[in-house]
Amino acid sequence: MRVLVFGLGAHGGGFAAANYFLNRGDEVRVTDLRGYDVLGETMEVLTNRGATCIAGEHRMEDFLWADIVIKNPAIAPDNPYLRAARTVITDFSWLFASPWCSEVKIIAITGTKGKTTTAAAVAHVLNSLGYETVQCGNMGISAFTILADWERRKAEGSSLPAYLVCEFSSWQIRDLYAAFQGNLPEIRIAALTSLYADHQNAYKDIESYRNDKLELFGDHCESVLVPESMIKMVRDYTHLPSKRIHGIDRLSGRVLAPNSPHRCAYAICRMLGLRWREVLKALKNFKGVPHRIEQVGVADSIMFINDSAATIPEAVLFSFENCRPLPIHLICGGTDKNLKAEGMLIALKEASSLHLLDGSFTRNKLVPLLEQEGLPYSGPFGNMDSAVDSAYEAALKKKEPNADTMQVVMLSPGAASFELFQHEFDRGDKFKIRSKQKIAGTDSSDGDASGSASSPHT
Repeated sequence: MRVLVFGLGAHGGGFAAANYFLNRGDEVRVTDLRGYDVLGETMEVLTNRGATCIAGEHRMEDFLWADIVIKNPAIAPDNPYLRAARTVITDFSWLFASPWCSEVKIIAITGTKGKTTTAAAVAHVLNSLGYETVQCGNMGISAFTILADWERRKAEGSSLPAYLVCEFSSWQIRDLYAAFQGNLPEIRIAALTSLYADHQNAYKDIESYRNDKLELFGDHCESVLVPESMIKMVRDYTHLPSKRIHGIDRLSGRVLAPNSPHRCAYAICRMLGLRWREVLKALKNFKGVPHRIEQVGVADSIMFINDSAATIPEAVLFSFENCRPLPIHLICGGTDKNLKAEGMLIALKEASSLHLLDGSFTRNKLVPLLEQEGLPYSGPFGNMDSAVDSAYEAALKKKEPNADTMQVVMLSPGAASFELFQHEFDRGDKFKIRSKQKIAGTDSSDGDASGSASSPHT
């Protein structure tokens, strides 16, 4: 079979797809608009394995050549190259077409924010209680990786996992719904963690974004879990009976705090019939997910928190609330996704200091809002080291009157990352590297590195 991978992606999805079909002995080509300066190492690995890699362009001849085209979720379905494709698939559509899906209970999770943490927490609880569970989806684990494991197990005569926890972006739901023409496989529980405006640089309006999310829910779902405020919206959209739609808050009750990031995970586990004490005990041992309110370490009574996955303004406020009442020195800003900065205004007003990363959102949305509100800030900075140095120096000055008071330097951008970084995980990794240098006392900066503005704008 001739297979074309359309877009390698930033998190390894295209690489996993290419390897899956190479392992089957298929002919594989990979095409990506990014050049070898970005993709050279990955493409070299695939080329050595027998794939043909085309960087910096797309060629119509490759789409006419292919029996199937594997589409990256970020590629719009109306892309003109796709019109030449015989068959278009995604990793999820290929996995869900497998008859083995009927042997595994599927838990599907989506939402603007909170889906990765929820998926990881659910998998942690289930595995802790003896139910083998695997994850895949938007957190960076390709469904091709899962399917390859299932094929290996079947060949060895081993059993499949009890549960598959899938994290879906709106684009992945859109592509899956289109591939199955709405007839999705049976899902034990489908959950919506939250719904805010996002990706408005890729959607024509918030309704289009919302509708892609809601396509996950339907008759194929045994149970649906959503925030209480969204029950009517989901019922009206799906026409599911009320008895199949459940409120997250009602199931969580008073067991978890209202701002706990584990409320949805707890509700899912309770819907599965797990005992509440066992769920809470397992959640206490859950260490969280990298780049999501991730504590990096402490130096000089200053705690460093990496929240790089907060890519919308509302996520900044959520993370800020979780770190109260400690003084917070906030690093924020980045690339615009056509979102309004007002969603993080409370956090901006209450932060002990603000340190901006450069980008279109920072220049066009964040700085005008700060100047309108008369809020001082440092930057914008063109690199992470300068932003961390600035926030660290501000925290040191703030703690001088009372050395016992813990300060927080928190990266919570409220924006995308692509102008300065490869993706939000690269951004978070660079924050962690600089933070660990501060913790270890190995950095050589004097608080004014790379032209960083140590004097704030007022």
